[in-house]
Amino acid sequence: MPWKIRCANCNTEKVLNISFDISSQKTIYIYCNVCKRNTFNEILGYYE
Repeated sequence: MPWKIRCANCNTEKVLNISFDISSQKTIYIYCNVCKRNTFNEILGYYE
């Protein structure tokens, strides 16, 4: 399931492919390739 997310620090948007539903969450804490560290990312929605 592809999800569109945005880094809270640098506002970089990317697609996150994971196999479970994260629609009940507002943010997810993962590695940002631009910031080069783990950051909070806003979940923008399901990407079709």
